[in-house]
Amino acid sequence: MDTYRDVRGFFREKLLQALERLEMATAEATEQYLVELLSTFAVADRKELQTPFVELLSDAYTARGSERAFRLRDVGDSALFVSGYLADSMRRRGVTVTYCVSVGQRAYAEAGSALGAVALSDLAQRFSAFVRVLDEVREQTSHRTDGELVRLYERWLASDSPELFHRLGRYGVVARRKAFDA
Repeated sequence: MDTYRDVRGFFREKLLQALERLEMATAEATEQYLVELLSTFAVADRKELQTPFVELLSDAYTARGSERAFRLRDVGDSALFVSGYLADSMRRRGVTVTYCVSVGQRAYAEAGSALGAVALSDLAQRFSAFVRVLDEVREQTSHRTDGELVRLYERWLASDSPELFHRLGRYGVVARRKAFDA
């Protein structure tokens, strides 16, 4: 069993493994931002996860100055975490990935511009790619049940994602689109 001095060290290792597995390069500032995001959501009770995005956006857009930018950053964080790390629960609640990506990209783009934060701008530009990274981190940190394998297979069927296909293979699932005739 691996031991870690802190939650940040744990998530840093898992994030770097996910980036390598997905053959994705990113700036160190973005890596550090993602480690902080994962660490914070793992240990803190984040009310944003229970609040609809439309309400979070409304609160952000009614704020002024830097408070607006910080709230938009928090909306982007929530959208990224939910769509990448909590994707299964998002689908069960009827929230689409497309909606989360749209909300997250816009929130990060505006916050990054207002705060001059390169990491936020990077997250906005490649939001969908970072959703896949967080999904890969979740895969590395979760215990695999039969139900989760079925949901992973269903996600692959709906998306035809090569990454999900390879992930199924890592778990010993031979994925096929067509059944063979007897």
